[in-house]
Amino acid sequence: MQCGFCARELPEKLPETACGACPGGCRKIHCPWCGYANPAPPKLLKKILNKNIDSEENTQ
Repeated sequence: MQCGFCARELPEKLPETACGACPGGCRKIHCPWCGYANPAPPKLLKKILNKNIDSEENTQ
């Protein structure tokens, strides 16, 4: 995933640190370089994308 502000590639596993400012928990991925709060991709979208990547690897 790329940061929407600075366009740097975000690491796969970001530390799960919450600032406590979001009611109900944070649903954003904060860029470690610029601090921009990128919206987190929905779990369903992640599942679909991972499935597509797995199927592409199996066909090659």
